[in-house]
Amino acid sequence: MSSAPPPAELDTVPRSTVVAVVAATTMAQIASIMGAAVFPVIAPELARALGVRPALIGYQVSLIYGAAMFASPFVSGMVTRWGACRMMQVSLALCAVAVLLGMTSSLAALVATSVLLGVGISVITPSSAHLLFRFTPAKNRNLIFSLKQTGVPLAWMLVGTTAPAVTLAFGWRWAMAVVFVIVVAMLVVLEPARAGWDDDRKRAAPAREYPLRGIMVLWRRPALRWLAFSSFCFSFVQLCFGAYAVIMLVAEAGYSLVAAGLMLSLAQAAGVAGRIFWGWIADATRDSFGTLLTLNALMVACCVATALVSPAWRAPALSVLFVVFGASAIGWNGVFLAEVSRLSPPGGVSVATGGAMVWNFGGILVGPAAFATAYGLIGSYTATFGLLVLIAGAGVVFLWLGRRAAVAARPR
Repeated sequence: MSSAPPPAELDTVPRSTVVAVVAATTMAQIASIMGAAVFPVIAPELARALGVRPALIGYQVSLIYGAAMFASPFVSGMVTRWGACRMMQVSLALCAVAVLLGMTSSLAALVATSVLLGVGISVITPSSAHLLFRFTPAKNRNLIFSLKQTGVPLAWMLVGTTAPAVTLAFGWRWAMAVVFVIVVAMLVVLEPARAGWDDDRKRAAPAREYPLRGIMVLWRRPALRWLAFSSFCFSFVQLCFGAYAVIMLVAEAGYSLVAAGLMLSLAQAAGVAGRIFWGWIADATRDSFGTLLTLNALMVACCVATALVSPAWRAPALSVLFVVFGASAIGWNGVFLAEVSRLSPPGGVSVATGGAMVWNFGGILVGPAAFATAYGLIGSYTATFGLLVLIAGAGVVFLWLGRRAAVAARPR
């Protein structure tokens, strides 16, 4: 594997190298997220084995992303010292160990599993961002980052379509065993590329990163800071939509569980397409902030429309709403990460990404819990979705401030 070209030559990177890096980072993303996604999907059977209520899986999801949020600021130093490809392997190794622990039918082991999964997820994003920024041409970077980010909804779709069937046929441990094999296989596949892709690692760099460095990088660069704040709002809305859309349709729109699940799958598929579409738009217009503002406006409109959902809504109209909601609330991540990389200081992509992901994971951690609290006070899922307009609207404000700061910082 050859070394990466200097930045001035990025647009001449061989297409085979670009394809290999995008494929590897996407598959690593899929494998790591499958490790976390398998638990909610098999929650009924896993809860029966543990002797707890299935609803408690929400706490496990919060623990995963809470661990990711707190670990994220520490990982960029490891990427610098050991290399981005090696750290992706470390991420996958943590996920593999976590899945093995999860197979023990122990609540204590499940806590350790959740922490390991969170740390593993926190490593994968700055590592893959580092590689994509090094090896991909700037003119296609939004699209390329967006292609990689399709790994998240694709992982959920893969687990959602395979784990229940394997669980019913062979038992829940076999569903987790399938995920374990996929994670380990991806770890092994990355090894041949490691030497070439990690030739920029600095062995003398400290392995332990100053935990506030990424946050300080964001604070010193207003455009980055406001962009990171907007990701809190985006992930807040995204996770609330994913966690409560099915429950809302069953409880307040008269849908069966199967029909509601299919509607959510439609939204996830729209999220995959949306990530690619928005990445293409951002590259074509050379305006990532403008692209994010457009999809943010759609997110606001969808929150308003969801507040009006009732049994009177026909399936085609609801399908359109879920497609647009999925394309916007799930489709933003690639453009966001590409813009974080572009605005990062030289050599600081992993540091800035780690800092930005603190806010991203923060929205994931706070969103579903805040939604549950608001629902407890209001007693209506649709009305609670209406309140998400405030969060999505705050995202518009943060993006507008970030865009203004980015324009002010351009050389004149």
